[in-house]
Amino acid sequence: MVNPENKPLTDDSETKKSNKISVVLLTQNPLKPMFQPPHKVMTSIPREISKEIIVVHYNSRKRTGDFDQALESTTGEADRVNVKILHVRVEGEFVSGVMKGIELSVGKYILVMDADLPYSREIIPEMVTALIANPNFIIVASRFVKDANVRRIPFVQNTIGNVARGIARYGLKIKNVKDPTSACFAFTRDIVKDIKFEGTGKEALLEILVKINTNDKDNNVAVKEIPIKQHDTVLTRKLDLDRVINYSHDVWELYRYGIKSNLKNEKVQPEHKISRSVTFLSKAGRFFTVGASGLIINYAASFLLSGIMPNIWYIHATLFGIILSITSNFILNKIWTFEDRNFSPRHFFKQYVLFLTLCTLGAVIQLSLVFVFVEYSHIPYAISLLLAVCIASLSNFLLNKKITFGEKIWE
Repeated sequence: MVNPENKPLTDDSETKKSNKISVVLLTQNPLKPMFQPPHKVMTSIPREISKEIIVVHYNSRKRTGDFDQALESTTGEADRVNVKILHVRVEGEFVSGVMKGIELSVGKYILVMDADLPYSREIIPEMVTALIANPNFIIVASRFVKDANVRRIPFVQNTIGNVARGIARYGLKIKNVKDPTSACFAFTRDIVKDIKFEGTGKEALLEILVKINTNDKDNNVAVKEIPIKQHDTVLTRKLDLDRVINYSHDVWELYRYGIKSNLKNEKVQPEHKISRSVTFLSKAGRFFTVGASGLIINYAASFLLSGIMPNIWYIHATLFGIILSITSNFILNKIWTFEDRNFSPRHFFKQYVLFLTLCTLGAVIQLSLVFVFVEYSHIPYAISLLLAVCIASLSNFLLNKKITFGEKIWE
């Protein structure tokens, strides 16, 4: 692993032989974590295990005074539990805080936890015990395995979360983990020693998983997921625009990281790389051109039908226009964009159903994003609509490219 100055961390023999566990607690609150006070977290770890805790106050711009107050308010915590407790400020986001906490830690085992989320402290000894018993594993506190019990969240936020996990699992090929966006996970220091954290948001676990899989496809690192049991079902964290933007940025950068690593490993010539980029952009341009033609067909068909048949309900005319535009979009994309010449009835119908389903999903994504941007982030409707259309259109293109027409994303 590399620090912000690009200096490798020292790998001294004492640290390597140590059985100490370093807990990195991440919080945005200047005074203390919302749910996981350091001394209570420490008492959750078995006494016989040597431990330290590093509380990282991330995103701490202009909070110097509050941070000083936090230090004063926690004086004596270490004496009460006979353990080292360190507070540190980081101006960056969650990933920057994770990196800083790892740099300052000395333990062989590292547990990272978002201290502003209501994880049950019962899960801490389970994760520590599992990690010590399986040092080649990454231990993940999971919301989506059997026996997990988590708080209810609003439908829109839940939908966006499911889309984000789907992108991580299938777009980045992290299929062996049901909760790749978890903010509570544990690992040994050796697992991340060669990883340089470059994310801008909260996806520290996702970055570790992608880079381990990419850097060493024959590695022995596995993942064990432990079910979360949340007792607090009242308070939920709002999903803001920055989180959506940072997640999109991190996923795109991790995708590019995988592409670059594969090209390097396969020793692909630069001209071939350029050819693939040109092909991708060409197909994207064709797809969006077809989409624009679909809008014209939709409007023209709906308007003409309502004029030719005066007794038809305008809703029926509009529905006919939508179906006709989707059908024309599918046929044009099949023939022109993706150059698929297989018109056997079974294959054609299967692709059409997939295309229709993904177009419907794109509409749901667009509506959900507009709602989140306007209601939660208070962004003007005009800007929210533009952002939502761009994100939904791009996801529609990528999903149809991969699922409907069976192509690799980057080609």
